[in-house]
Amino acid sequence: MKITGKYFYGNEVSEYGQEHGFLDYGTLSEAFECVLNNNIMSATESAGFYWEQESGSPEEEVFQWYIVDGEGADILKDIGEVVYYNADLDMYLWGVTHFGTRWNYVLTDVPINCE
Repeated sequence: MKITGKYFYGNEVSEYGQEHGFLDYGTLSEAFECVLNNNIMSATESAGFYWEQESGSPEEEVFQWYIVDGEGADILKDIGEVVYYNADLDMYLWGVTHFGTRWNYVLTDVPINCE
């Protein structure tokens, strides 16, 4: 994981994250490309495609789905985010487990050192 002081993969952590000492989801999402597609899981499963959960807790409720590339999936798996993979489609999905709050105000469990 590339954390250097208050930077995560070259992106400065939000003021809120810096104040509380943890990486925020806004900065996390800037580390890789992601595309919102809330219908992809149900649409592909109904077409017979199987998704394997590679990280995160299976009990967590997912509110949004984002398509991510392999590098983004690796970053997310490193911090325990919900990530699914479909071998037939060679595609990763990030399952976001929160909603209703700007991502710069939602913190991950990843500590940062801003000193």
